[in-house]
Amino acid sequence: MDKLVFSFNDVPVILIIFQSFLFAILLLVARIGKRQANIFLAFFLMALGLDALDAMIYWSPSIKHVYLSDHVHIFYCLKFSVYLAAPTLYFYVKSLLYADFVFSRKDLLHFIPLALFPVLIAALYLSLGEEGRELGITQFGLLYSNPIYQVHLWVRNILYVGYGVACLLLLVRYKEELKQRYSNIENIDMFWLTMLVGGFLMIWFWVFISYLITLFSSSMWLGNVIGISGNVFNAIFVNALVVYSMAHVTIGYTLNPAEEKVEPGEHKEVDNIDPGIMEKLNQLMLERELFLDPDLTLEQLADITGISARKISSAINRTGKQNFFDYINNFRVKKAADILTNSNAKLSMLDVMADAGFNSKSTFYRAFKKITNMTPTEYQEQAGKQQP
Repeated sequence: MDKLVFSFNDVPVILIIFQSFLFAILLLVARIGKRQANIFLAFFLMALGLDALDAMIYWSPSIKHVYLSDHVHIFYCLKFSVYLAAPTLYFYVKSLLYADFVFSRKDLLHFIPLALFPVLIAALYLSLGEEGRELGITQFGLLYSNPIYQVHLWVRNILYVGYGVACLLLLVRYKEELKQRYSNIENIDMFWLTMLVGGFLMIWFWVFISYLITLFSSSMWLGNVIGISGNVFNAIFVNALVVYSMAHVTIGYTLNPAEEKVEPGEHKEVDNIDPGIMEKLNQLMLERELFLDPDLTLEQLADITGISARKISSAINRTGKQNFFDYINNFRVKKAADILTNSNAKLSMLDVMADAGFNSKSTFYRAFKKITNMTPTEYQEQAGKQQP
């Protein structure tokens, strides 16, 4: 059969299809990392592969006429993939971050759009009729002008962009939760996950833009260019997601059920907070300089003081108007400033950083600048000028 089936533009789509299914199988059989996270990632990849397959068979005339001319239903039924992909990425991120995350019945609410998909298809079939269903796979204008299909397109783009934003917010919230409990969060490697989630969000937003351009203007070529470039980026990020997820089986710190969970902005037992807690904490910090331990945690401080972690966190949040991370680093910055002020020698900033309890240069500089409005070097130079 001497017919061209695939075009050059199909190459990134084909890569997405085969790589997504291959990586999904690999994740399901591999015994590395967190099993639950791997399952969610595998379903996300399979959904991306099905979405790419749906796009390829619809936009490839050769495939339609050569292989699928008598299989009308496949052009409609594969469109369920987006309803699976969007929430499974969210649950992958959540299960990777939280050691105690267990998928519950409440989480099934995220898959209501997926459960309603058969109803959408039935309504679409009814509105198109038998002749319209057959014409719709070759005449995109007929399908595109159908109001029920437009509902699907809007839901598709909103789900992708919405869950992409939700994943980023989940990462931000996780980091804020860690700051409630740890004085050092440099061991957390969230950069790769943030970049990958952000990358998928950019791709989905890019595709949403192409849809809006096609919907509200006559620039079909621009929408097609954006769509094709989106396929290329999708292929790149599918590879990166799997490679990095298997190389980084853990994020760093994981919040597990054995620890007392302290949520940012949540202050239970607030009415029972002893106003002397902060005074006791401040005195303990000054006398014993607990902040010099670069890995000091809220739980360790609770063990030392005999005060519950939740009460300490609530006191720091409400009285000190800051989280545990900033509270400890405030003492470290004051210690560093004292070293720079009282030292007659020109000290290395790495030595000052270590002597003050910091083990990260970037955290040291950010915290110092935030509290003193100067860099450590600027502060050292100013302190040197004031000395006789």
